[in-house]
Amino acid sequence: MTINIALQGLSVAQRGFEVASNNIANVNTPGYSRQQVELTSRSAPEQGVQIVSINRVVDLFSQQQHWSSSAAFQSTDAFAFYAGQLDNLLANSTTSLSASLDQFFSALQTGVDDPSSIPNRELILAQAEATAERFVEVDRQLRSQNEAINTKLSSATGEVNQMTKIVADLNELIRLADSRGEPANELKDQRDQMIMGLSEKLGVTVQTGTGSTDINLYVGNGQPLVIGGNASTITYSQGDPDINDVDIHLSINDKRIKIDDQITDGEIGGLLRIKDELLIPTWNELGRLAIVFSDTMNAQHSKGVDIDGRMANDLFSDLKNNGEVRAFSTNQSPMSPLSDVVIRDTSLLNASDYVVKFGEGDTFTVTRKSDGQIFTQDDFSARSGTDVYQDMTLEQDVANGTLRINIDGVDISLATAKGEPFGENDQVLVMPVRTGAESLEVGLKSGRELAFASPVRAETAEDNLGTLSVDGIIIQEPSNFGQPGSVVSMEQAVVNNPPVQIVFNADGTYDAFDVSDPNNPIAYVFDDGSAATNRTYTEGQPIQFNGFTATISGKPSVNDKIDFSANTGAVSDNRNALQLSNLQQAEVIEGASYQDNYGRLIERVGTSASVANINLQANEAIMLNAESVRNGISGVNLDEEAADIIKFQQQYQAASQVINTARNLFETLLASTGG
Repeated sequence: MTINIALQGLSVAQRGFEVASNNIANVNTPGYSRQQVELTSRSAPEQGVQIVSINRVVDLFSQQQHWSSSAAFQSTDAFAFYAGQLDNLLANSTTSLSASLDQFFSALQTGVDDPSSIPNRELILAQAEATAERFVEVDRQLRSQNEAINTKLSSATGEVNQMTKIVADLNELIRLADSRGEPANELKDQRDQMIMGLSEKLGVTVQTGTGSTDINLYVGNGQPLVIGGNASTITYSQGDPDINDVDIHLSINDKRIKIDDQITDGEIGGLLRIKDELLIPTWNELGRLAIVFSDTMNAQHSKGVDIDGRMANDLFSDLKNNGEVRAFSTNQSPMSPLSDVVIRDTSLLNASDYVVKFGEGDTFTVTRKSDGQIFTQDDFSARSGTDVYQDMTLEQDVANGTLRINIDGVDISLATAKGEPFGENDQVLVMPVRTGAESLEVGLKSGRELAFASPVRAETAEDNLGTLSVDGIIIQEPSNFGQPGSVVSMEQAVVNNPPVQIVFNADGTYDAFDVSDPNNPIAYVFDDGSAATNRTYTEGQPIQFNGFTATISGKPSVNDKIDFSANTGAVSDNRNALQLSNLQQAEVIEGASYQDNYGRLIERVGTSASVANINLQANEAIMLNAESVRNGISGVNLDEEAADIIKFQQQYQAASQVINTARNLFETLLASTGG
C-alpha cells in the first residue's frame, strides 16, 4: 500500500514538473494560458493522490474585457489614422485650397489695379488654372483615400472569413477531444487567439454554450458568425448603388444580411465610420465649394466685357449638371437614363446626398443624408408653370412614372425606363455635389478674355448744374447686351435694351428716353410697363432699367441729363473686376465666404482627428489594462513556476525516499525472519 501511494506521488510530481516546464517554455507565446494540475486525494479505503485534470487558468470575464477593449482600440486606431491623413491633406499649406484661393484673389487684385495690363491678365488666368487644378488634386486625393479604405475593407473581410473557419474547426476538434477525455488546452488557446483576431477586425459577441465546450460568436445586432462547427461568411462588394461605397453582407446558408451599418467596432468598424462620418461628407463639401465657387464667379464674370469689347464667356466650367442619379439594383422598376439632377440655386445648396424612396401608391420620402432629415410628399407643394426655380415643389405623374422634386436648390427629375409606375420600396440615390470638384477647369484660353469692364457706361452731361453722380451699375441680365463672346451691343440686345437717357424735370422727377437715334429720342420702354415720364427720383435708390440697375446720388437741376450706353473701348474699366475681387469676402455658402467655408471644413476634420487621437489614447490604456488583468490571471509567472518546480522536485524526492525506506524495511523484515 505504502509503495503504491509513493508511486502515485512520483507520478503526480513528474506530471506537475512537466506542466510547470511547459508553462516556462511558453512564457513568451502569444495567447498562451498558464496550465495547472488539479489534484484530489483518493477516497477511502484507498489512499494517495490522483490527477483530476490539467486546466487552463482562465477568467472568462477578464478575457472578454480584453477582447472588447481590443475591438474598441482597433476601431479608433483605424479612424484616427485616416482622419489624420485627411486633416493633413486639407490643412497642409502645400496642398490646402485656402492658399491657392489666396493666390488667385491676390492676382485678381492686380487686374483691379491695372485692368489694361496683358501680363497681369495672364497671371490671373494662370492662378485660376492653379486653383482649378488644386480642387481636382484634392478630389483625387480623397478618391485615392477612399480606394485605400475600400481595399483595406476587402482584405479585412477576407481575413475574417479565414478566422471564422478556424474557430469553427477548433470547436469541432475541442468537442472531439472532450468526448475522448483528452486535454485540449492548446486548442482552446488557439481558439481564443482567433477570437482576439476577430475582435480586432470587427468586434464580436462571445457566448459559451451551456454544458458544451463550443464558443459561439455573433456580430452586429446579434447576427450569427460562428455557431458550433458552422461558420457564416462575410462578403465584401461594391456599393449599391454608390460604386465608391462598400456593402458588407453576412451569408448564412442561402440568406444574405447587410451588416455594414451594424459594425462599429474593430478595424472594419473604424474604416466604415471614417467613410460615413468624415470622408464622404468632406468629399461632398469639397464638391459643393467647387460648384458654388464656379457658379458665383461665372455669374459675376458673365456680367462683364473683355478687353476686346466682347461679352464674357464662363471663367470656369459649369458644374451644375455634373450630379449623378443612381438606382438601387433591387428596384422593381428600372430607371430611365433620362433621370438627372441639376443644381438651380447654389445659394440653397447642401453638401449632401439624397435618397428618394417610393412607397405605396404615389407616396415617397426624401432623406437628406447629411443630417438624416426625412421629407414626405406633404412637405412639397405643386410646382407652378414658371421656369424660375421654386424650392420644395414637385411635379408628379404617377401613372407614367415621372417625378420632379425641387429641394435645397437642386432639381431632381426621375422617370422609369418604360413609363410604368415606380415600384413600392424602389430607391434612388441622388448625388448633386459629390463629383463637383473633379472636373473643375478654366473656360478661357487667353487673359484678353477676362471680363473686367461693365457693358454699360454712364455719363453725366457736361452742362449739368446739379450734383448728380452715378455711384454704381449692377448688371442683372447679361444676355440683354449680347451673347457670350459677342460684341456688346445695347442696340442689338436679345431683350430690347437700347441706349437710354434720363432728363430731370423742375419738380425733381425724371423722364427716360430711348436715344438709339439721338436726333429723335422716344419714350423708353421699361420691362414692367411703367411710364417713362415723371418718374420719382429718390437719391440712393436703385433705378431698374432693362437688364441693369443704376444707383444715382446727388441733387438734380432742371434739364440735367445722364446717358447710359454700350461701354465700347473700355480697356481701363475695372468695375466688373472689382466685383469679382469682392467675391473673396462675399457670404456665398451658408453665410460664409469660400475660404471661411473651407476653414470650417478643416476645423471639423481637425476636431474629429483630435478627438479620435484622444479616444485612441484612452482606448489603448483600457486595452493595456485589460491585457494586464488577463495576463495577471492567465499569464505565466516565472517566479511561481520556479517555485512549483522546486515543490514538485521535493515531492518527487520525498516520494522516492518513501519507496527507498519501504524497500529497506522490507529487506530488514526478510532478514529478521531468515527469508
